[in-house]
Amino acid sequence: MTDLFGVTLPEPSKAKRKPTQKRGYAAPPGTGPEGETCGTCAHKTTRQWAGSYQKCALMQAHWTRGPGSDILVRSPACKRWEAKDTLKEASND
Repeated sequence: MTDLFGVTLPEPSKAKRKPTQKRGYAAPPGTGPEGETCGTCAHKTTRQWAGSYQKCALMQAHWTRGPGSDILVRSPACKRWEAKDTLKEASND
């Protein structure tokens, strides 16, 4: 490929970006109850913006509307994990 003045230009790089790491956890994954995941936690929520994003409600102040503040629902539970029924019972009191 040449520019306007006939100088040969190098080919554009075909390198792809690394995927964004999901860092939306309230605590390090794996520090919570054994056998539980983010998907079974009462704080897991799904947000609809340009797409569907799985988020931790405890980290709402840090949400970016993108994959950087997402969580993986299959990640091991963190130490802030709570059973889904626990929050419902507390709100009914």
